[in-house]
Amino acid sequence: MLPADTRIMSADDHLIEPAHLWVDRIDPKYREACPKIVQVDGRDGWLFEDEVTHIPMGSCRPLPGHPEWGYPPAPGTANYDEMRPGCYDPDERIKDMDIDGVWGQLCFPNYTRFAGHRFYGNVKDADLGLACIQTYNDYLLDEWCATDRERLFGAVVLPLSDIDRSVAELERVIAKGASAIAFSENPTVLGLPSIHTKHWDPLWAVAEEAGVPVCLHIGSSSRLVTTSPDAPTGVLVTLLGINALMAGVDWMTGQAVDRFPNLKIMLSEGGAGWVPYVLERADKVYLDQRIAGSEELGFMEKGSRLPSQVFADQIYVCLVDEHFALRSLDDIPIDNLLWEGDYPHGDGLWPNNRSYLDKALDGVPEADAVKIAGGNLRGILPR
Repeated sequence: MLPADTRIMSADDHLIEPAHLWVDRIDPKYREACPKIVQVDGRDGWLFEDEVTHIPMGSCRPLPGHPEWGYPPAPGTANYDEMRPGCYDPDERIKDMDIDGVWGQLCFPNYTRFAGHRFYGNVKDADLGLACIQTYNDYLLDEWCATDRERLFGAVVLPLSDIDRSVAELERVIAKGASAIAFSENPTVLGLPSIHTKHWDPLWAVAEEAGVPVCLHIGSSSRLVTTSPDAPTGVLVTLLGINALMAGVDWMTGQAVDRFPNLKIMLSEGGAGWVPYVLERADKVYLDQRIAGSEELGFMEKGSRLPSQVFADQIYVCLVDEHFALRSLDDIPIDNLLWEGDYPHGDGLWPNNRSYLDKALDGVPEADAVKIAGGNLRGILPR
């Protein structure tokens, strides 16, 4: 059971970028080109490089009187005056956390995209993209988190298409108090090298030394798994955890974890019920000598540890509204299980997260319940 005085910590929440985040803060030479809110047929949208992106209401929490599904255009959009101020205002966010019974949140971006890839890759001006990333990180750390540094923590974004700039930006934001890196669950989808190369080693070295975890949020590759182009949306949404499963297997069976044995990997918003099967299966594959020596399958370079041990040492998973994982605690390392509220996104249970956790953890030993509800996250965030 969860003691009444437990300070709950969420491993994954989002901030809806304030309407004037960039125009008020970016280097003046980029002010005309940076993202700004415009209205198209009465609906708010971000304008950047000739593209308008509306704000999905499913990523927000509506004010009373506005529907959770939003307004046209599809799939349902939100204007700033239709969403709770806690979505974009840090002072109001603290109030909404108090309503929810949540003490702390690790916050990811929204419009910026979960690995910051709004501003690299297909961006026309790489210098503008870098300026947008740095402006976001400065706002996140110097204003959003500075509202209450004991309760608000920030996952920074990096210009991942340029490893040297990424390392430089990580070093810069670590000095500002960055709590985590919002990396990609599968950088190859973004046209970047995989984690099975040594391309990212300079970044991992800085993160490991600083004790900053690397977070792989579902959707941070911009490709969610489904079965066919005509499959209904319910198929894609049901399979959301597959992205985290694949990313977890990449890391458990790859070599980067051996080169950086103190690096922490968080699989954000990917659930945890799949963990027992994957650990069992990955260990079986690791021990299968037929695979290790197969020219047809490609020789498998093994790490120094069983994948299940790699998971226990370095990989963390998050549960939102999930009960199966809590019934499987004998098969999931308890120290690797985090809870997330996902505010203000629709997968979360605001304003009922505290009551949900009280019920969900009722049969869990007190020490384990405290770890899941916040203790584990406190242990991996840099101090």
